[in-house]
Amino acid sequence: MTPKTPTAGAPRQADSESVFVRIPAAAARHGAINLAQGVFDHGPAPSLLDALGSLGAGVEHQYAPSAGHPALRAALAAHTERYAGVSSDPDTEITVTAGATEALYCALFALLGAGDEAIVIEPAYESYAPVIAATGADVRRVRPKGPDARVEAGLLEAAITSATRVIVVNSPWNPLGRAFTPDEWRAVADVAGRYDLTVVSDETYEHLNLDGTPHPGILGLVTDPERRVKVSSVSKTLAATGWRVGWAVTGPELTRRIRAVHQFLTFCPATPLQLATAKVLGSSAFPQLVADRAGELAGAVGEFCERLTAAGLDAPVPESGFYVVCDVREDAETWCERAITEGGVAALPLTAFYAEPDDAVRTQVRFALCKRDSTLKEAARRLERHLNRIT
Repeated sequence: MTPKTPTAGAPRQADSESVFVRIPAAAARHGAINLAQGVFDHGPAPSLLDALGSLGAGVEHQYAPSAGHPALRAALAAHTERYAGVSSDPDTEITVTAGATEALYCALFALLGAGDEAIVIEPAYESYAPVIAATGADVRRVRPKGPDARVEAGLLEAAITSATRVIVVNSPWNPLGRAFTPDEWRAVADVAGRYDLTVVSDETYEHLNLDGTPHPGILGLVTDPERRVKVSSVSKTLAATGWRVGWAVTGPELTRRIRAVHQFLTFCPATPLQLATAKVLGSSAFPQLVADRAGELAGAVGEFCERLTAAGLDAPVPESGFYVVCDVREDAETWCERAITEGGVAALPLTAFYAEPDDAVRTQVRFALCKRDSTLKEAARRLERHLNRIT
């Protein structure tokens, strides 16, 4: 498969520094609190560290099978059954990867090639389009009309051509802070079925609905296992972004193709981290663990939003995850620069999630609230002071 040659004069995304790198670096230079990036400022769930500490000194520190350690794949199969009500064979339908990012990469390379197209729904995480482009395929972007608009079948159908092979979705949705509604899931599944498309579903935030309700996901909605890929990871659920333990769940034939890409990319993530993840995911205490995390997040996010709104920056409380989107009523990139240098807090302009942001998007910023309570209180205090100065 030969990648397409970029159009002459067109910027290559791989040659430019990601805003997710640039802004955190600026925050570090200026001593600002980094609320631009979804990275925690505290350790992972204690049970995860306990599980890691309980490992011995033998083969658990050597290579695992490329597809993933059998213990973790078994735990993931049980996890899939528990939360999605779908049986998955750990030997033929689950692949462990170096984070959700690699799972997405392997799935898209298994599904796409030169001349193909993939639909991406904006706002979209920045890695989707470059990976699709790297396969040689083209990106077809769609965007619901307005911030409260929903994903509908007609929106997706308008983007479909004879070359369309894949729909990429993200629920719960970064940065919008909500999960797909049942109607949105049905629209995606219906369109995929009628046009013979594969749905690649990024469900990294699946356990972070702030009201504690379970996240249905794609597995139970698309009946053909070869026509859906669920991607997730331990990163956000257990506050372990540095562990890089992710996975892809799909049918046997697509799993074979994903593993063919994966084995020559990373071969396998760290074996001790896989085993610790398996122990926590497979424990009877896991449901209570994620319920507690959702409750803690709900309290922290709610308090932060309340303080910002009182200070004059309307901050709606999200339904899922830990991202809060605010309209700052001026150019968001300029606002974010001043917030770092003058306010001591880093946020992310929402333009990072759009190829061609419109005027409404250009005034919106995203705060990542996956921080210690003391960090969020200090960030809110700094923002209150900053907002008071500039209004």
